[in-house]
Amino acid sequence: MNQKKIAPAPIAGMVLLITILMTGCTSVDESDHSDNRAQVEAGVWAFHSADTSRSAEGVIDLLWPEFTMMVDGNQMTYEDAVEGARGFMPSLEVFHTNWTQLQITLLGADHAISSFNFRDSIVTKTGDLIHSWGPNSFVWEKRNGQWKVLYTDADHYPIDAQ
Repeated sequence: MNQKKIAPAPIAGMVLLITILMTGCTSVDESDHSDNRAQVEAGVWAFHSADTSRSAEGVIDLLWPEFTMMVDGNQMTYEDAVEGARGFMPSLEVFHTNWTQLQITLLGADHAISSFNFRDSIVTKTGDLIHSWGPNSFVWEKRNGQWKVLYTDADHYPIDAQ
């Protein structure tokens, strides 16, 4: 019986590929990427500013076109987010939000996760008052030197549920 032996080169290549993929998905030493961390944090606060100034376009400008979102258990696309921001922001009189416990985890030179807890007090133009709190996570991606949000997960709970 004639059996073929697997050449070492393909095995070594496969090991190298797996190593590269695993390295790309692990946290990095943040001291090596302090500029990236600062840029992501600036992006988080730009998002906060867009929310509190009720700027739909400011929010949209911080999203990549492939953006998706899980909000309160509902999946949304970029198009849904654009339509939602353009409909929701003009309906508000006040959007006050306090973001605490911000953490930024760098996943490499071009990816990061930011997470925080929010506490919102929103007044609509019809006079309705909405109070909610919850966790929020953004997955950030850097392209051509610019950080934007690729994915968001947020859950809203009534203040009395805290």
